[in-house]
Amino acid sequence: MATRLIEVFLPAEKKERVEELLDKNRYIDAWYSDLDDEKMLVRVLTLAENTQKVVDDFVNWFSLSDGFRIIIIHSIDATIPRAEQAENDENEVANNQLLVDANEENKPKEIKYGSITREELYEEISKNTSWRIDYFVLIILSSIVAVIGVLEDSTAIIIGAMVIAPLLGPNIALSLATTLADVDLGIKSMKVNFLGIGIAILISISVGMVTVVDPGITEIATRTSVNLGYVILGLAAGGAGALAITTGVSTAIVGVMVAVALLPPLVVFGLLVGAGHLNLAYGAMLLFLVNLIAINLSGVITFYAQGVRPSNWWDIKEAKRTTFHAMFMWFVLLLILISLMYLSPN
Repeated sequence: MATRLIEVFLPAEKKERVEELLDKNRYIDAWYSDLDDEKMLVRVLTLAENTQKVVDDFVNWFSLSDGFRIIIIHSIDATIPRAEQAENDENEVANNQLLVDANEENKPKEIKYGSITREELYEEISKNTSWRIDYFVLIILSSIVAVIGVLEDSTAIIIGAMVIAPLLGPNIALSLATTLADVDLGIKSMKVNFLGIGIAILISISVGMVTVVDPGITEIATRTSVNLGYVILGLAAGGAGALAITTGVSTAIVGVMVAVALLPPLVVFGLLVGAGHLNLAYGAMLLFLVNLIAINLSGVITFYAQGVRPSNWWDIKEAKRTTFHAMFMWFVLLLILISLMYLSPN
């Protein structure tokens, strides 16, 4: 069973309170070390699925204490005795604990199906909203490869472009920002996302202006007409991306799914605009927007269904309201765009 080590730095005088807190939680083992300046280090070994509850309790009880800090160590290959045995032998009392607090309904829920804490999730996803040179280089390279694949009518080349296209991160970050009502994260993710989209459009329009674009080739024609299969792909990709990140699974394959839903329609749009086929470009842009909204809608739904919430109870109501408003908005926009796709003459 997966385990995590939590290291908590606190004033030494809080030891009794820490013991009281741990009595209310399920954990495998705990150790106390005295530090300089009347500080102490508490190490708690727990099962991965119990980590969020332990972390939230430490935050709720001690976040205002001088020198408070939590470090979550993700990678633990094994423990002896095994986690199952240790939990049964040393924490029989924990099975009868988990007391119901009078304000339990106000506390943030644990991630139901994940093995990663909210804090780790935020750190992992927020990296995808920074202005990193490698992100923009990969966008440029994947756009160039996708343009070549579309013009050559080569599915294999387009798949190669999808492998290197870094489009999953900013979109999943936007879904998480919506779920947590985190305005700063949402703005950062949209800036990075829109800049990446702009780069892909600029490259493809430039190529479309200087080369012959045949609207009849398969890789273009299939992305200028109504295709609900891509809508389903967008929904599946967004949900799979959120699920993969919260469970700590590699997102490489899911990233390809997202790129397949977004980059080809975007590149086709740019090529057709550059070549002057504006009516066909309209259909490609509709398909791109439908997939973009579908990815974010399913991402928000997946995060919410897994119990991803803000750490403070007073933020939960606001986040819940924001999440449902966003889901409603995404759903309405998705229906409008699908309707426009059916009404399109192309």
